[in-house]
Amino acid sequence: MPYVLADYAVRESQGRRYPTEPDPYRSDFQRDIGRILYSKAFRRLAFKTQVFSPYEGDHYRNRLTHTLETAQIARVTASQLHLNSELAEAIALAHDLGHPPFGHQGEDILDGLMENYGGFDHNFQNLRIVIFNEIKSDRFPGLNLTFETLVGLAKGAAARTYLRELYRFDDLSRFDSAEAAVAHLADDLAYTATDFDDYARYHDLSIADLHALPLTLVKRCLPTQVEDPRIAISVCVRNLVSTLVADAITHTKEKVEQAGGPQASRNAVIHAIGLSDEMRPLYGELAAFLRKNMYLDASLKQETLRGAELLQGLFKMEAERRKLDPNDREGYLDLCDYLSGMTDHFALSEEALHKMDKP
Repeated sequence: MPYVLADYAVRESQGRRYPTEPDPYRSDFQRDIGRILYSKAFRRLAFKTQVFSPYEGDHYRNRLTHTLETAQIARVTASQLHLNSELAEAIALAHDLGHPPFGHQGEDILDGLMENYGGFDHNFQNLRIVIFNEIKSDRFPGLNLTFETLVGLAKGAAARTYLRELYRFDDLSRFDSAEAAVAHLADDLAYTATDFDDYARYHDLSIADLHALPLTLVKRCLPTQVEDPRIAISVCVRNLVSTLVADAITHTKEKVEQAGGPQASRNAVIHAIGLSDEMRPLYGELAAFLRKNMYLDASLKQETLRGAELLQGLFKMEAERRKLDPNDREGYLDLCDYLSGMTDHFALSEEALHKMDKP
């Protein structure tokens, strides 16, 4: 690692569920990165919808490209804060493994279908994938990631409770890290900035359209004297990412200095990571705009909604085929593993296959 780690950074892992011999060439977190990159779940992200269905066009983000953008932001931010960028990258690379096909619509559908079994949450599903579903070795299930990476993935109460009870940890806080907070922030910054890119291209916005948007941050990031809207959008998104990341780094450094600088506690640094008071409302304005005009716009999600609704039929047919008892929670969790692990394309082909099997 080319920089000196701060005292509040994670230097070494506290271990894995199944102890392994040290690797002569890689740190524990580099090994986590490798295990995630070589997993089937990671490869499937290339064929899972981010916002726009892959059938809408080749150039829109998918789960894999979003993941790579998140990892890049996490690496840069962690290194600038003298945190362990390898741990931040590992968490960022695995943070969306549990997402189902058909974007957020698919997640909503599965959440309703699993209502009697705890619902569906992709953060919870992340853990099931890396702990059980992936096959890495004949000596243990799952990827056997470090405790720090697992706790970094356990975002939200349901996921943290699941991990604590599964591993019988009295308290997960000893594995909490500023690196995980950086990965979570990188996720937010990546999808907000790049989803705006997809939104602008989907609507084929002109230069005048871009300047007319009620978004202060976008107006700040738009280039001047650029006539080609495609170039203007590209430059604007690049400026959005760099502006947000630079603000997060500068603001966090200031807050860490106020909390004691090199002697700051890890918990204080975790709470320091974020955007400045000036940037937060501008970022919130952009996020709210995308929520209203992109995520909740029914006209933009017809393709993914049609696909997500297929999950209902697949869920019912698979439950009947497996002869699942309504009280069999583990059986339904396994069924949810199967459906959420599908890519958009596979879900569509499976649906067609089931139709062909019908008399």
